[in-house]
Amino acid sequence: MPQPNERLRAARERVESPSAPGEPMTRQELADATNAHIFRVSGGTQVTAVDPNHVGKWERGVIRWPAARYRAALRAILDADTDRDLGFARPPRGKPQDVDRKTFLKTALGASVGATLTGYAPAVAGGDSADVLAAMSGPTAHYRHMEQAVSSERLAPAVDAHLALATDIVSGQLRSATGFSVLAEISGLAAWLAADRANNAVARRRYAEAIHLAERTHHPLLVSYMTASLGHFAVESGDPREGVILLDRAAAQLDPSGPPSARAWLASLHAVAHAALRDRASTYAALRSAEQAANRPGEPVWPWVFTFDQAKVVRYQASALARLGDLRGAAVAFDAIPATLSAPKPRALMRIEHAHVLAGHGRIDDGCALAVEALRIGREYSSERITSRVRQFRASLPARTDAARNLDEALMTLYEAHT
Repeated sequence: MPQPNERLRAARERVESPSAPGEPMTRQELADATNAHIFRVSGGTQVTAVDPNHVGKWERGVIRWPAARYRAALRAILDADTDRDLGFARPPRGKPQDVDRKTFLKTALGASVGATLTGYAPAVAGGDSADVLAAMSGPTAHYRHMEQAVSSERLAPAVDAHLALATDIVSGQLRSATGFSVLAEISGLAAWLAADRANNAVARRRYAEAIHLAERTHHPLLVSYMTASLGHFAVESGDPREGVILLDRAAAQLDPSGPPSARAWLASLHAVAHAALRDRASTYAALRSAEQAANRPGEPVWPWVFTFDQAKVVRYQASALARLGDLRGAAVAFDAIPATLSAPKPRALMRIEHAHVLAGHGRIDDGCALAVEALRIGREYSSERITSRVRQFRASLPARTDAARNLDEALMTLYEAHT
């Protein structure tokens, strides 16, 4: 009778869930992270389909010695130094494990996608290089999860230091497509954190670096992802015209076999950008494209790790309609967004947009209540992006209004010393 692997289970439960802050990582989330990690580190040459059942077999001790790539992924994701730390032990010789190899090797992404990606990013030669890449990639995945629960002010120095170290390693030892892809991801995360701190000059530079690194991988999916990220940043920074140009470029770079999640995300970003330019026809056309793509079945393909489904389309629809001035349509969309859809910082930004819609309908007090809650999150996570949006919302209201009294008091605390 197999002995349960309590070390592996405990290691998983020590990691915070990326979708439910404060809760432990689920088996499904660990399975998704494992598949994404292997795909990323292999440069798209290895597509796996680990599911909660496989994680359960590892934790129940049915499988005591997973394949090397799974052990490497689990060490990186669960921050373990050795296989033994995760309770894995090599079986005695002559006693092979009963592993469902067909299930492990099947592709959840489609054989055609896997075959296409193989031509873009060759595998790293040599086990040592693969281990180094896995070690560099692991912290990036952790930092992405931490970004949902840790202030950008505290997380950014760690990410910047990781970027500096990874840059030295890749430029000196691992000048390969896979090395550049790992480095591009770190640079993209550094750009996001800089933008969250309202350091737009650094954010632009990091995004540009991420695109340059992605281009060196000859991986159109990664290039498109980074280009679209810069385009959305341009829109959010008040340059929608430049943002549309970049988003158009990202759409042209997207491979014909690109996953539906990628197309739904890109179309949603296009909708927000066109709405910022008050281009009504293009906004609605992009929203229709996003809905159509989100309705197609299919798993996300790295670097789009998470599925972009209808619920997320509605969130961008609300943002686009609000910027377009369609207050009635935006109000309906905001009401349709699930309360648990996004993490605290994205939810705060969404509440500010909702506040504008409510104020546009004359419900200034309700809008200010949402703004106060968003400001609380902005301060808690040191997000200057959020606090500046709240200030912009207040500036859009009458200078003297009793409905904004609580919001004014909350904004005043930004200028008070705290010990």
